Amino acid sequence: MSLVRKAPVYEIFFSFQGEGLYTGFPQVFLRFAGCNLKCRYCDTSYSIEISKKAKYLSSDEILKEIYSVYIKNKSVFNRLDIDKPSISITGGEPLIYVDFLKELLPKILRNGFSIYLETNGTLPKNLKKVIAFCNVVSMDFKFTSECCKAFWTEHRKFLKIAKNKVFVKCIITENTKLQEIKKSAKLIKSVSKKISLILQPSIEKNIPNIQDLYKFCSQARKIHPNTYLMIQMHKVYKIK
Repeated sequence: MSLVRKAPVYEIFFSFQGEGLYTGFPQVFLRFAGCNLKCRYCDTSYSIEISKKAKYLSSDEILKEIYSVYIKNKSVFNRLDIDKPSISITGGEPLIYVDFLKELLPKILRNGFSIYLETNGTLPKNLKKVIAFCNVVSMDFKFTSECCKAFWTEHRKFLKIAKNKVFVKCIITENTKLQEIKKSAKLIKSVSKKISLILQPSIEKNIPNIQDLYKFCSQARKIHPNTYLMIQMHKVYKIK
């Protein structure tokens, strides 16, 4: 008899997407515990490690809880005329559980939901195994200035796999270098001019100089016009 596969989960809850192109979009969030990076600006730093607060759940248990949260908030999706409710797969870094996701994501899709994957974009081989099940990929670019290491090679491979499903977010802090932003814009443009680049200033830790925001955005747009400056709206509205 084969054992039931389980993964560590911190929480499953309803809220509104607060970042990137889908800001304001209602979602059921599934937050996995554990991450392969430790970025200094992380706003869910509790999810980096797997603590005793994490619950080990099977794919069926997760699906049951997702559906329960959805039913309680179904009126919000109906009011906005959303026929395929979005499930945000987030963390931590969900792709470290890729074999579990290969089992879970098809079940979520079969039950009438869509998949919104939030990822640090450093595990392209893992993405390749599940990209067919993802509707939207929200990918971060990680810089040496805050994450102690650059991942340009991994990010390029990741973009090529995600293709037209992806958009990129870059967190801007007081430590971010202009060269990092310009290199990001060049890399994205070299893969596809259609991929949006979102520059997202930190508003809690290491807050950047406002003049730098203008400089970063204007310089990036000269390279890749599909660049935008957006703040974390869930922080402004004080929602989870």
